[in-house]
Amino acid sequence: MAEKIVFDLTAPPSKAEREHLDVRVRRLYDAEDSYKKATANLAALAKSSTAGSPVANGLVWVRDAFVFRSQPAPGDWSDRKLPPKEFCPPAGRLVTPRGAALRLMLIALFEAQTRTKPGRRPDNPRPLQAAGDQIAWADLLATDAKPSGEGRTYMSISDKKRRHLFSALDLMSEEDLVSLPNGKDRKNKHNGFLLNHESGKRISGPNEPYAVPLKRENNYFGLPLGLFTQGWIHVLEDRDLRYLLMLSYFHHGMPDGFQVMPKTRLLHMGLGPDTYEKHIWFTRFGLNEVTMDKARHFNGTVDDYGKGGRAIPHTLRLLPDGFEQDALKVVSTAIEDQLAR
Repeated sequence: MAEKIVFDLTAPPSKAEREHLDVRVRRLYDAEDSYKKATANLAALAKSSTAGSPVANGLVWVRDAFVFRSQPAPGDWSDRKLPPKEFCPPAGRLVTPRGAALRLMLIALFEAQTRTKPGRRPDNPRPLQAAGDQIAWADLLATDAKPSGEGRTYMSISDKKRRHLFSALDLMSEEDLVSLPNGKDRKNKHNGFLLNHESGKRISGPNEPYAVPLKRENNYFGLPLGLFTQGWIHVLEDRDLRYLLMLSYFHHGMPDGFQVMPKTRLLHMGLGPDTYEKHIWFTRFGLNEVTMDKARHFNGTVDDYGKGGRAIPHTLRLLPDGFEQDALKVVSTAIEDQLAR
């Protein structure tokens, strides 16, 4: 019998966890001004969204294929031996150390859905970088980068942000999630990039241009608007974002709670136990609710497992209203609390 979980979130972090959290919170504080500006820019786009667009109706729609393989990954895989990236859905293939491709892809979907109605294909009149009051693509990303070098080797924050943006677009292009109409122009190849269908690279041919999903398609799920307008898109790490995509995918059809079977998580979504265990941090952030079977401990172990004990997964429930909190404040406070233990 399942019961609503009441667990101890006060266990101190391990040495490795403490080191990671210390680096993470320092980056949050270093990027605080950038986070606030990027979040304000996203909120401004949401406020001026076109009537009838998904964002105007309070959600950002993502097609299932971005996070879920219709066929299981071929091969013999387990939580100790995860499927390689080529067998992951597109969301998993966009993850790189310190990269911004997954974040930019989600922001690009948001941006398109602020001004495009269902069934229509968005263009891309937004510049990569801009002067004055115009909001450019670079203004929608946050960074903890600092100026470096001097003289001919000097790199400004703007230079580093541009390099980060170009690197993300190159990976998105490699995965056929965007097209580069100016790809032959070495200096301006990223200008005017266009979104492609979220399913990404195909074996049998090129991908289709992106169009905002129609309601009748029934092959998409919604992301909370607060992910973008309250800064969560900037402060969550890639693994957090993949966990959120998993939550949102299942929440669409089961808003009262759901269990994610290990084989489904592993073979169809390419998610290992480290990503699944983000439910602990999401509980601290107030973004999900966890219910577990009495036989299963919070660390995943099961009473009498191997002697007939059943490994029943946690029941998870997304809390969309949690995304209306100030992300930077919530995440930095939660990390500081852990570091103080």
